[in-house]
Amino acid sequence: MTDSLWPEGNGSGDPLPKLNAVVAKSGTPPHEMTPKAIKGLLLNPIYAGVGPYPAIVEESQWVRACEKIIEEDGAEQFLVNLLYVLRESFSHEDIGPQDESE
Repeated sequence: MTDSLWPEGNGSGDPLPKLNAVVAKSGTPPHEMTPKAIKGLLLNPIYAGVGPYPAIVEESQWVRACEKIIEEDGAEQFLVNLLYVLRESFSHEDIGPQDESE
Protein backbone atom coordinates (compact mmCIF):
# COMPACT_ATOMS: atom_id res chain seq x y z
CA MET A 1 0.00 0.00 0.00
CA THR A 2 1.03 3.61 -0.32
CA ASP A 3 1.99 5.89 2.50
CA SER A 4 -0.67 6.44 5.11
CA LEU A 5 -3.00 9.42 5.07
CA TRP A 6 -2.40 9.63 8.80
CA PRO A 7 1.09 10.27 10.16
CA GLU A 8 0.47 7.94 13.11
CA GLY A 9 -0.40 5.03 10.79
CA ASN A 10 -3.48 3.08 9.79
CA GLY A 11 -4.02 1.22 13.02
CA SER A 12 -2.35 -1.19 15.35
CA GLY A 13 -1.65 -4.01 12.93
CA ASP A 14 -3.66 -6.33 15.18
CA PRO A 15 -5.85 -8.88 13.38
CA LEU A 16 -9.36 -7.78 12.54
CA PRO A 17 -12.25 -9.15 14.59
CA LYS A 18 -13.94 -12.33 13.41
CA LEU A 19 -17.32 -12.07 11.72
CA ASN A 20 -20.32 -12.01 14.00
CA ALA A 21 -22.90 -11.60 11.22
CA VAL A 22 -23.91 -13.76 8.27
CA VAL A 23 -26.06 -13.34 5.19
CA ALA A 24 -29.22 -15.42 5.43
CA LYS A 25 -30.10 -17.25 2.26
CA SER A 26 -33.28 -16.23 0.47
CA GLY A 27 -36.25 -18.18 1.74
CA THR A 28 -34.81 -18.93 5.17
CA PRO A 29 -37.82 -19.46 7.46
CA PRO A 30 -38.05 -16.92 10.31
CA HIS A 31 -37.73 -19.63 12.97
CA GLU A 32 -34.33 -20.61 11.49
CA MET A 33 -32.89 -17.08 11.65
CA THR A 34 -29.94 -17.00 14.03
CA PRO A 35 -28.82 -13.86 15.89
CA LYS A 36 -25.90 -13.61 13.41
CA ALA A 37 -28.32 -13.76 10.47
CA ILE A 38 -30.56 -11.09 11.98
CA LYS A 39 -27.54 -8.84 12.51
CA GLY A 40 -26.57 -9.47 8.88
CA LEU A 41 -30.02 -8.32 7.77
CA LEU A 42 -29.92 -5.20 9.92
CA LEU A 43 -26.53 -3.98 8.75
CA ASN A 44 -26.87 -4.85 5.06
CA PRO A 45 -27.34 -1.63 3.06
CA ILE A 46 -29.01 -3.39 0.15
CA TYR A 47 -32.25 -3.15 2.12
CA ALA A 48 -31.90 0.64 2.03
CA GLY A 49 -31.70 0.54 -1.77
CA VAL A 50 -28.05 -0.01 -2.70
CA GLY A 51 -27.10 -1.23 -6.16
CA PRO A 52 -29.84 -2.94 -8.14
CA TYR A 53 -31.87 -3.63 -5.01
CA PRO A 54 -35.02 -1.60 -4.25
CA ALA A 55 -35.23 0.06 -0.84
CA ILE A 56 -37.45 -1.83 1.59
CA VAL A 57 -36.49 0.26 4.63
CA GLU A 58 -36.10 4.00 4.96
CA GLU A 59 -32.52 5.25 4.84
CA SER A 60 -32.96 6.88 8.24
CA GLN A 61 -34.12 3.56 9.76
CA TRP A 62 -31.12 1.75 8.33
CA VAL A 63 -28.69 4.41 9.57
CA ARG A 64 -30.17 4.38 13.08
CA ALA A 65 -30.14 0.58 13.26
CA CYS A 66 -26.48 0.57 12.20
CA GLU A 67 -25.70 3.26 14.76
CA LYS A 68 -27.01 0.94 17.49
CA ILE A 69 -24.96 -1.97 16.15
CA ILE A 70 -21.85 0.23 16.16
CA GLU A 71 -22.57 1.29 19.75
CA GLU A 72 -22.86 -2.37 20.78
CA ASP A 73 -20.11 -3.97 18.68
CA GLY A 74 -17.75 -1.09 17.88
CA ALA A 75 -16.87 0.47 14.55
CA GLU A 76 -14.18 -2.04 13.59
CA GLN A 77 -16.49 -5.04 14.08
CA PHE A 78 -19.26 -3.27 12.18
CA LEU A 79 -16.97 -2.55 9.23
CA VAL A 80 -15.73 -6.16 9.08
CA ASN A 81 -19.34 -7.35 9.00
CA LEU A 82 -20.43 -4.69 6.50
CA LEU A 83 -17.65 -5.59 4.07
CA TYR A 84 -18.60 -9.25 4.34
CA VAL A 85 -22.34 -8.74 3.73
CA LEU A 86 -21.66 -6.45 0.77
CA ARG A 87 -19.33 -8.99 -0.81
CA GLU A 88 -21.88 -11.75 -0.25
CA SER A 89 -24.77 -9.64 -1.55
CA PHE A 90 -22.99 -8.71 -4.77
CA SER A 91 -21.05 -11.94 -5.36
CA HIS A 92 -23.89 -13.48 -7.37
CA GLU A 93 -24.82 -10.36 -9.31
CA ASP A 94 -24.18 -10.04 -13.02
CA ILE A 95 -22.28 -6.78 -13.33
CA GLY A 96 -22.60 -4.75 -16.51
CA PRO A 97 -25.29 -4.13 -19.07
CA GLN A 98 -27.55 -7.01 -19.98
CA ASP A 99 -27.86 -8.06 -23.61
CA GLU A 100 -31.51 -7.41 -24.50
CA SER A 101 -31.34 -9.77 -27.54
CA GLU A 102 -31.19 -12.96 -25.43
